[in-house]
Amino acid sequence: MAGRPGGSGCARRLRFGASPIGAALVICLFVTSPLNAADKGGGDRAAKEAARRAIPWRVLRGEDRQAVDRIVGDATLYRQLPTRVIDCDPELFAYLVDHPEVVVDVWRVMGVSRLELEAKGPGTYRATDAAGAVGDVRVLHREGGGADPLRLLVLADGAYQTPPMPATIRGSSVLLMRADATQEANGRTYMTVRLDSFVRFDRPATELVARTLKPLIVRTADHNFIETMRFVSLFSRTAETNPDGMQRLASRLDGVDATTRREFALACHQTATRSERRQRARVAVRQPANWR
Repeated sequence: MAGRPGGSGCARRLRFGASPIGAALVICLFVTSPLNAADKGGGDRAAKEAARRAIPWRVLRGEDRQAVDRIVGDATLYRQLPTRVIDCDPELFAYLVDHPEVVVDVWRVMGVSRLELEAKGPGTYRATDAAGAVGDVRVLHREGGGADPLRLLVLADGAYQTPPMPATIRGSSVLLMRADATQEANGRTYMTVRLDSFVRFDRPATELVARTLKPLIVRTADHNFIETMRFVSLFSRTAETNPDGMQRLASRLDGVDATTRREFALACHQTATRSERRQRARVAVRQPANWR
């Protein structure tokens, strides 16, 4: 697996390259976004309300708070993706959250995605997709990581245009990602990852289009989320077992600068070091008291 995390094929099954990692990449671009019909059942309303309460309103100020409130309060569509539990180093997970451009460039090297992501500034990205989607993604709040619960709030504005659609679909979304780490008795660390999305389409035609495309949208979003989480887990295991191979991979990442490539290689080596320490600690605990 040297230099090819996810070489078993999970990443190849990504349909449009959308991902919830970091700034949620291009999830806001609506053919690949985690959408569902407006709430009609009690369960949907309960999940939506719980997600609304989980938004860190206290840290939002001015125009950001107004924008989030407008989208959440007048969401055309809401979707909570299936919760995923993955075997993953929590520090490396946090690194990927903070560097989604690295994930996208790894996908480019592997030939599994046509997504492009340009960092415009700290926590700000311009995303384009060969399928006809384009958008701006901005991290409004990020806290925690590692052993602490990680929380990420993203605001995105995007548009999608492709035949046979008669007009461009435009809209905005608020995405809330929550990830919690748990270390099990076997010494492995698992991340429980949740993602909620509120999307507000520009009226009037886009609401009808969104409902018409709902089955495809939901299937694609769930598929991409599941496969991306599998990719992240395999990525972490490869960093643990083959950090030198990951360093070689870093040298091939032409879509990021030299500093980011060095940081990427270092993050992988640190992941391997943490894995070795956890393994040694587990072995030491299992040794009998009189062992020599």
